[in-house]
Amino acid sequence: MSTDNESVSRRGFLRAATGAAAVTATAGQAAAQEGNETGGSGGGPTKTVTVGPGGSLVFEPAELEITPGTTVEFVWDSDDHNIVVESQPESANWQGTEGGASQLYDTGHTHTHTFDVEGDYEYYCAPHQSAGMVGTITVSKDAGSSGGGGGGGPPPVPDSAKTLGIAASIGLASTLGLAYFFMRYGGDYAGQD
Repeated sequence: MSTDNESVSRRGFLRAATGAAAVTATAGQAAAQEGNETGGSGGGPTKTVTVGPGGSLVFEPAELEITPGTTVEFVWDSDDHNIVVESQPESANWQGTEGGASQLYDTGHTHTHTFDVEGDYEYYCAPHQSAGMVGTITVSKDAGSSGGGGGGGPPPVPDSAKTLGIAASIGLASTLGLAYFFMRYGGDYAGQD
């Protein structure tokens, strides 16, 4: 049998649960917005170029258009590759992979560079240049505005915000599950001594 105190306790429980879920969801949204404003890593946006995807002798994408301040991460997906800079804007300082044309790297290796100077950067893999393993990065303030580049669009959501969003969803589902259980099977423990 239900009493007024029991329904008040259930109602109070549901209010508290809803308030906690709302606070958690708001925190997740704030973290996502904060990460988006900084590009997720404290600097500009990050783009990825796969080196030798699936063992093929290419950079993917072979042509990339980015805005100044974008960091490009080159990720090796097969063995025996490097990055040799063929040409770049006069005031740029990209060296390619350490060791130049003679040093090769294998699957799992990464190389990053932040491109600040506008212009075209042409590069190649020394042992596979004749097979067509070449790439171009174009740095421009207008990158992505024509719809085909890589610098436009919304910034990525950082992993920390995704994790917080998942945790908030799980917490909300758990709280609602408990609320359903208490409403369904009753029990007012607030009045017991």
